[in-house]
Amino acid sequence: MNRRVNKFYYFLLAALALAALSALFPAGALAQCPMCRTAIEHAGDAAARTLNFGIVVLLVPPVAIFCSIFAVAYKKVKGEEEDESRKP
Repeated sequence: MNRRVNKFYYFLLAALALAALSALFPAGALAQCPMCRTAIEHAGDAAARTLNFGIVVLLVPPVAIFCSIFAVAYKKVKGEEEDESRKP
């Protein structure tokens, strides 16, 4: 069981590392709606960077919620599998 838990935590750590990496390089955050893009074109580079950072910050809670739900479901499935393997 300990080995499975370690594998799960390594997987979770890798997923968090990928999420952190994508937060550092927000290529997907550059795709704003046309109205936002028009407003930002006239505001300057600093405003565009700030808006992109805001988009990434607003992305963190949904990703954290998804990861939490996934972790709970994963633990529940693994716990049921261990219970079935212990039955005589």
